[in-house]
Amino acid sequence: MPDLTKLPLSVTSFRDFAANALIYVDKTDLVADLARFRNPFFLSRPRRFGKSTLVSTFHELFSNGLDKFQELKIVTENLWNDKTYKVVHIDFSQIKENTAARPFETKFYLLLQSAFKAAGFTIAEDKDVIAAFADTIGTEDNGTLVLLIDEYDAPLTAVMGDKKEFEERRALFSEFFSTIKAYSGKFRFIFITGVTRYSNTSIFSAFNNIEDISFDPSYGTLVGYTQEELEHYFKDYLENAVTELNQDLGEDKYTYDSLIAALKLNYDGYSFDRRCRHHVYNPWSILNFLKKPQEGFLPYWLDTGGAKPSLLVNYLNTFIDKK
Repeated sequence: MPDLTKLPLSVTSFRDFAANALIYVDKTDLVADLARFRNPFFLSRPRRFGKSTLVSTFHELFSNGLDKFQELKIVTENLWNDKTYKVVHIDFSQIKENTAARPFETKFYLLLQSAFKAAGFTIAEDKDVIAAFADTIGTEDNGTLVLLIDEYDAPLTAVMGDKKEFEERRALFSEFFSTIKAYSGKFRFIFITGVTRYSNTSIFSAFNNIEDISFDPSYGTLVGYTQEELEHYFKDYLENAVTELNQDLGEDKYTYDSLIAALKLNYDGYSFDRRCRHHVYNPWSILNFLKKPQEGFLPYWLDTGGAKPSLLVNYLNTFIDKK
């Protein structure tokens, strides 16, 4: 039986992959291709598709170089020769919940403070959060910073039904992104992820030079597992699944090929490029299935809320509440 502890369930940190020799689906050729550019990028993908792992990979690459990338494509194919940078990594999903005890602006400030502290900076506490943020990056030399923002939209989606709170958060984000744009020369690379793009909130109109690669065919497989990746990195686990399923059923129902067909039927079919050239599997569903194949083809992504269209649900609820 293959080692089930090597399946990277609930692991998003690139360093954790390396430290624990977990299975890492190597997309560092795409990472290197994207990271060579100096304009800001935005990537939209559903939850549990690997956005946070991707952001963590950028973080490791820009902050520490190639030390942890040995035997990956970015090294074996000699795809990277850049220096290291100060990296500010912000995960807005950490402050999406609304609490009376601590207003959002306070949580926003503390998150920025923590992110900059981790990068070796200190944000002054005697100014408002955006002014302090501007002062901090304003003293840096041009092209010396990297900014990584994961799940930027999580705090907005969480309060979609609260018009006042949503507007307050939207205004803060708009000011924040306007500041980033004003100091864009300070950044070597900016990468932002989210589930959706709030095009009508002025966030991206304030930061209007960002390139949206969400449906760019060149990056259609940047997250998720392709068929080739599935069979290359998880072949032993797929063969084990055939054995486990047949034992559970008490008959030789599944072969390797019929298992692949069943996986395609249940977990494949996602395409994130405008030409539909590429299809990918949902990683969360695949990893859970491979860990417990005897449970069958359960809707793991749906059961954990990954497939729930929170933005649409919250938007519709704003109308239901008015009835």
